[in-house]
Amino acid sequence: MLGATVLALGMVLGGAGAAYFFFASEAPSPVAAAPGPSVPQSEGSPESLARAVVDRLNAKDLDGVIELTCAQGKNTGRRELIRALPPLDPSAPASTRSAAMEFQLKDVNEFAEGYVAGIAVSYQGASHEGKMRIQRSGDAWTLCGMDSPQLTAIGPG
Repeated sequence: MLGATVLALGMVLGGAGAAYFFFASEAPSPVAAAPGPSVPQSEGSPESLARAVVDRLNAKDLDGVIELTCAQGKNTGRRELIRALPPLDPSAPASTRSAAMEFQLKDVNEFAEGYVAGIAVSYQGASHEGKMRIQRSGDAWTLCGMDSPQLTAIGPG
């Protein structure tokens, strides 16, 4: 759970209509949704998109995360991810890029506008939780927002 002293950075990836910030202390309550059109396996699922984002974060693959982002938020997402997660910055010093950080997917829950996936990040001996918003964009699931701790604000020090 994010402590009051940890700065949470809301990453706006989906434009004004999809700009939401999620805080670990208040998760959206699940909503019983009417069955929608079934999604073919080839198009993936919210869970597979969330796993792919976590895998790419763990690989420090900034471009890979941006590939999975809503079209409207690609530039903003890149800037905000670098600000929140310095080891993802390709132009950062080698000591920053090589810093160990580990993301873990927690749960994926449906709500009225899509899905929210809980994530945990471990960095410099500290562990904190955040959330990512997943929505349909055209025929694919995309990352449309993230609340992640700023790694420079957590850990020993």
